[in-house]
Amino acid sequence: MKLIDEDLLLAISKGDEEAFKCLFRMHRDQLFAYIFKITKSRETAEEIVMDVFLKIWESAAVLTEIKNFQAFLFHIAKNKALDFLRMAAKDRVLVELLSDQINTPASDQPDDRLLLNELKSDIDKVVARLSPQRKSVFRLSREQHMTYDQIASHLQLSKSTVKNHMLDSLHFIRHHLTRILS
Repeated sequence: MKLIDEDLLLAISKGDEEAFKCLFRMHRDQLFAYIFKITKSRETAEEIVMDVFLKIWESAAVLTEIKNFQAFLFHIAKNKALDFLRMAAKDRVLVELLSDQINTPASDQPDDRLLLNELKSDIDKVVARLSPQRKSVFRLSREQHMTYDQIASHLQLSKSTVKNHMLDSLHFIRHHLTRILS
C-alpha cells in the first residue's frame, strides 16, 4: 500500500483529481472508524474526515515530501478530532449533545459497546480525580441535569462559583482525556 500511496500522492501533487478520489476511497473508512472512536458522533466523524481530506487536497504541493502518509493522515485526524472536542467542551449545548451520544449506544456491535464502556470508564476515572466540590457540581450538572442556579441553591454556593467549578472541571477533564486518547 505504501507504493500505491506514494504514486497517488505524486499524482495528487500534480492536480490529479481521480488520484485524490482513489486515495480518499482507500482511507476513508479506516479514518472514519478512528475519528468515530474519539468523537462518538457519526456526523462529526464524517465532517472531520472531509476536513482532513480537504486539508490534504490543499496541501497537494508538499504531499511528495511525506514519508509515511498513513501516519500523517491519522495525525491530522487526531488533531482535528481533539480540536473539535476542545471546542465542544466550551459549548454547553454541544457538550450535552455529545454526552447524549456517548450515553446512547451507537449500535449493538460488541466493539462499539466495548469502546463506549472504555470511554465512560476513562471519563469516570478523570472525574474521580476532581476535588469533592467540583465533582459534586459536575455530577449534578451532567448526571442530574441541574442548572447552575439549581446547583448553587442545592450546594449553597454562588452561581459564579458553580460556573467556575464547571469551567475548571471541564478544562481538567478535557486535558486528561486528551492525554488518555492520544
